[in-house]
Amino acid sequence: MSWRHWLTDARTGMIVRPIDIPSFAWTMSIGDFGFTTTAKNLGEADVSNLTLPWSQFDEYDDAGVLVHRATPAELNHTLGMGRRALCSSWVYEGVADRRGTPILWGALGEREDSWLDVTFPLYSPMTLMGSRYAIRDGAFQDGRSTDTVSWTGLSLRGLASNLIDLAVNGKNGGALPFDCTYINEPGSHQRTDYKAWNVQNLDVKSLLTNIANVQGGPDMTFRPYWSDGSHVRVRHLAGSDADIYLDTDHAPLALNSFPGGGSLEELKISYATPIQRVYATGAGTDESVVTAIAEDLSQVTGSIDPPILRETAYSDTDAANVANLKPKALSVLDANKHTMMQLTGSIDVDDTDAVGRPIHPLGSFWPGQACEISVTGHRTLPDGTYTTRLMEMSGDQSGKVTVKFDVMDAPF
Repeated sequence: MSWRHWLTDARTGMIVRPIDIPSFAWTMSIGDFGFTTTAKNLGEADVSNLTLPWSQFDEYDDAGVLVHRATPAELNHTLGMGRRALCSSWVYEGVADRRGTPILWGALGEREDSWLDVTFPLYSPMTLMGSRYAIRDGAFQDGRSTDTVSWTGLSLRGLASNLIDLAVNGKNGGALPFDCTYINEPGSHQRTDYKAWNVQNLDVKSLLTNIANVQGGPDMTFRPYWSDGSHVRVRHLAGSDADIYLDTDHAPLALNSFPGGGSLEELKISYATPIQRVYATGAGTDESVVTAIAEDLSQVTGSIDPPILRETAYSDTDAANVANLKPKALSVLDANKHTMMQLTGSIDVDDTDAVGRPIHPLGSFWPGQACEISVTGHRTLPDGTYTTRLMEMSGDQSGKVTVKFDVMDAPF
């Protein structure tokens, strides 16, 4: 069981060549991913950089003797910034495709070349959407630009897919190997305010994030897959208006943890103390800012052994009046008024069953998926099965994957 990596054409997804990356680290959340070599840029959570020796691109015979040293022209072609992408797949016994299950895909960014190696970032699909704008070609002009992009009667993920389609297929030269899965899917939502003159607020990554973050907004992600024997494509996936979560058609990921063992290893439990009051601000400036308050002081005033009072502030500049702002303040309070806990741990994706089949190979579970975690024998967590969702995965070139789950009410 191992990782394999492939350089591909960033626009078409055609495989260019395999590439070896012996040491790296990766993270994946519902909407995005990061990918780094472990030699450099440690601790830079917002940068996805790879560092590879130039020898990686030379040719050697079976005895390890150099037979061809890549020329500058060949290196610049192979590592074309904005022209090449990297697809990383997980290979295991019984995998459906000999190339493995694609896990990560990202476009190569701006290089930094030294005498010994090359370093470059990988731009995830969501990052690429940050450099595309919801502006129709030809609609932004010298002088004034008054065009408005609008859609009505669509689902939220339909709106998201239409935005991606505009960013990719609606741009001259904008091709990317993306599937806009839910184009024009009907629903009850609309977006009528993507005005060309407001271009600084119309990058598609921000607009997709806004859709995901509205009340009832869906989970969103991009997942690569092999579309044929020589191409990789990236599919936009999102929860529906009726069920906002991803992978609801899959059975929950079943994990267990007990002293000294279990499929969820290194179990840790983090807690957050309750909040009793939320100060919320909305649109406006200075004294005209819309405000709202949400509070529940019963814990700190109606208990023999009360906790200390905790307050927080919340801001939403899109809330133009109290009727819009108040429910959001109440929602923040409701989500934080109880003691919350979050489980983390690790999964060994190399683990096999009695006949040698992988139990939890990479590609069989993803961020956003429902999980049922059976815990037995913990000193502070009562025995039982805890239903949650997988929110984040991270790892390196090994088969150990660190997992973080959604927050939930603590059982006390």
